[in-house]
Amino acid sequence: MKLATFKLKKFHVTQLGEYACGLACLSTISKYHGGEVTQEKLRDVSGTTMSGTTLLGLIQAAAEIGLEAKGFEAEVKHLKEQEAPVILHVIMDKVREHYIVCFGFDGEKFWLSDPGVGIISTNEAELKDIWKSSILLQVIPTEKFQTHKIQSNSKMDWFKSLIAEDIPILLVATVLGTLMAITGLSTAIFSQKLIDDFLPNQTYDKAILGVVALGLLLLFRSLLGYFQGVFMARQGRDLNIRIVSSFIGKILHLPMKYFKGFSTGDLIARMNDSLRIKNTVSLITGTVIINLLVVLVSLIFVFYQSNIIGWLCVLGSLAFLFVGWRYHRPIIAKQKEVMAAHALNETQYIDSLTGIQVLRSYGKEEVFRQRIDQVYTHYQSKGYDLAILGNNFSFFTQVIVAVFMSLLFGLGVYLVFQENLQLGELMAMIQVGSSIIPAVAGLVVANIQLQEAKVAFERMHEIAGLKEEDQTILESNSKTIHAECLLTVDQLMFRYPGRSPILKGVSFQLHAGQTTALFAHVGTGKSTLVDLIQCFYLPEQGKVQMPFLGTGQISTEHWRKQLGVVNQKEKLFNGSVLDNIALSNTPEDLEATAKLLQEMGWWNLFDILPQGVLTLCGEDGRNLSGGQRQLVGLARAMVRRPKILILDEATSAMDYGIERLVLSLVFDYVSNTGASLLLITHQPTLAAGMDRVLILEKGQIIAHGTAEELLQKDNLLSRAYQNILKPNWS
Repeated sequence: MKLATFKLKKFHVTQLGEYACGLACLSTISKYHGGEVTQEKLRDVSGTTMSGTTLLGLIQAAAEIGLEAKGFEAEVKHLKEQEAPVILHVIMDKVREHYIVCFGFDGEKFWLSDPGVGIISTNEAELKDIWKSSILLQVIPTEKFQTHKIQSNSKMDWFKSLIAEDIPILLVATVLGTLMAITGLSTAIFSQKLIDDFLPNQTYDKAILGVVALGLLLLFRSLLGYFQGVFMARQGRDLNIRIVSSFIGKILHLPMKYFKGFSTGDLIARMNDSLRIKNTVSLITGTVIINLLVVLVSLIFVFYQSNIIGWLCVLGSLAFLFVGWRYHRPIIAKQKEVMAAHALNETQYIDSLTGIQVLRSYGKEEVFRQRIDQVYTHYQSKGYDLAILGNNFSFFTQVIVAVFMSLLFGLGVYLVFQENLQLGELMAMIQVGSSIIPAVAGLVVANIQLQEAKVAFERMHEIAGLKEEDQTILESNSKTIHAECLLTVDQLMFRYPGRSPILKGVSFQLHAGQTTALFAHVGTGKSTLVDLIQCFYLPEQGKVQMPFLGTGQISTEHWRKQLGVVNQKEKLFNGSVLDNIALSNTPEDLEATAKLLQEMGWWNLFDILPQGVLTLCGEDGRNLSGGQRQLVGLARAMVRRPKILILDEATSAMDYGIERLVLSLVFDYVSNTGASLLLITHQPTLAAGMDRVLILEKGQIIAHGTAEELLQKDNLLSRAYQNILKPNWS
């Protein structure tokens, strides 16, 4: 492979952090093949930590962006035969693990992209010295790989879908803007006629007629401006609603894995960016088109009067455009930094305010105030840097305006003295010429605002362009399953990106009318297993089935309707208890939910609350205790009448009496309806009360059976049970 250094530089991506070399290498190879992916996106799908990125993490991240990565052990001679860039695992300074991209061999040197340095060349001996592991990652595009052109088309298609309904309004606004630009010359033309014709010749009737005509034109221009403002306000309102609605709709249907990669503050900041997009559409339709027409019409008018002054106006405009071009990239870079800092600031606010109870309990208000101050200061510093850059840009534009206006006046006066220009023509050209520079300045500033909106749009499209959660599940029963089996988990294996498997071949079944406990230590993958059962994630191996649903395509919505899942910390929304149980906006559903609560024996449990089921929960359920929140979560699951009820530490905050009462209602429901209960717990007394117990340890079901059988053997359950009878704190 023979590539010049300047060509390789356009592919190089600099790492954004000390541990992001692998991400930068993957981004470099994506860029080489015509794609574009941010290191932030790769970080989320690669499992990158403070220790860096594993080869497995890079392979998984590559698959997410449509690249196929394969690891090999190779020698330097094999690198000479490579036709495409590869990632090498090297040891820098004899101690530091690092990733670099090898573009190939040009006959004399190997060309490398070091994420921390740039494009470098090295000989065979030097490469051997750092490439001790001989590990090579070959990365090639697949059919799923999206080039930059495809991504741009995707962005454009999304934008078109958002403004499709606004095109008639935008066209009307454009026509109005054109008329406003043309009528803007009326004052200059009248001034010329007044000075060169009406006043010297004392044609009072023409002067009066001209004043009346000018007044009517200016009123007409004001009327055009009014209607344009009304149209743009309406279009801006509708566009904002559509952007946010589309964005929210997309977020709510994303796969669950993405919610671990984006903070709430970041998503809110991106949503608020819709205002920038709306303002830019208004800017383009209104200001940009008007300014563009003003420049064109004014230049035609000035050239008609004087070629010399016309060329002066062109030079002034070009000077403005040059300054705008020089400041374009720095301003865009600063805007990106400001937006990222703003998202971080939003996240810090939300994180601190939602945790105020912990801060107050531990007396750490001052610690978090300092933390907020640091993040906010960082945000304001980025804003300050952008403001200083904008101030520098403004200074140079003002210098150009000062020089241009001085030359315009001086040259105009000279032409009048030479009798090449009449006084009225001079006044008209000064008036029109002085409007050209502000119009050009408006175009330059509009371009900066357009790029700012482009950054905001790309940040929103980074979410909106993600693939939605798969809405179907393929059910296929490959072996005979017991007729009473409601759920079967078969050889389930799962790992988070770049990490070791957390579940390793988990298998079990849940039967109708039976209660099952899953007993395990904290952090052994219990909650991950629940997420897999709900199809929030796809397993690496194995499958989860509901035999009673039959075979073929099943929607995820129908699948989840069979489940009633209650987590240890259930999310409560700002509304009444009944609202949180029904999760509906219609009075009919609320009434039906209330009736179900009474029929199932849950209604009276809420009598302990001030207004019963009409008690307001407050934001995130802050008006309720932990046990009361869990009670609401349990009632929410029960009114679904699920076939399979999964309680993940769902009674851990309840007192003994309420817990017994709630579990008795759950057991009655299971026995009366033929449903199945999976109780996930690390409390041995609760586990012992179930029909069957599964013991999960080190990612596997290592034992199962009745509580009586398991307590006779040495296992996690029996040891925990013995510790209750004879506590050992040593």
